[in-house]
Amino acid sequence: MAKKTENTLLFALIEAGALSRQAAIAPLRELGLVPGDDAILLWLNGNPETEFSEMMFELGLDKQSLRTTLFRFQNAGLIICTPSQNGDDLDVTLTDGGQRLIDALEHHWRTLDKQLRAQLKPKKNKKLKKALHKLADSF
Repeated sequence: MAKKTENTLLFALIEAGALSRQAAIAPLRELGLVPGDDAILLWLNGNPETEFSEMMFELGLDKQSLRTTLFRFQNAGLIICTPSQNGDDLDVTLTDGGQRLIDALEHHWRTLDKQLRAQLKPKKNKKLKKALHKLADSF
C-alpha cells in the first residue's frame, strides 16, 4: 500500500515551513505589507544606498514589480528614492522607519526561534539544525 502524502517527510517540511513563514511575516501584515517584502527590505538593509538597477539585478525582479513594491514602501515611509548622481537611476535608502521595521522583524524572528528551541533539548536543536542544513544542501 502506498504511503499517504500527508505522512511523508516532505509534506511535514512543507507544512512546517508554511506555518513558520506565516508566523514570521505577521509584523508585515500589520503594516499592510505582503510576503516577500521582508526579503527585499532585508536585502536593502544589507546593501544601503543602493541603486534601483542593482536591486533589480540582485533580487531577480522585473522593473515593474520592483517599482510597485518600492512605491508601496515609499508610501509606508520605509524608504526614500532619490535621483542618482548620474541621473540615470534612483538611489534607494531605508528611512529610520524602515530600519525600525527591520529591527522589529529581526526581534520577532529571534522570539519565534527561542520559542521553537524551547520545545527541544539543546542536543536535539543542534541535530535538527544540522539535518535541515544537510537537507537544504541536497536540493
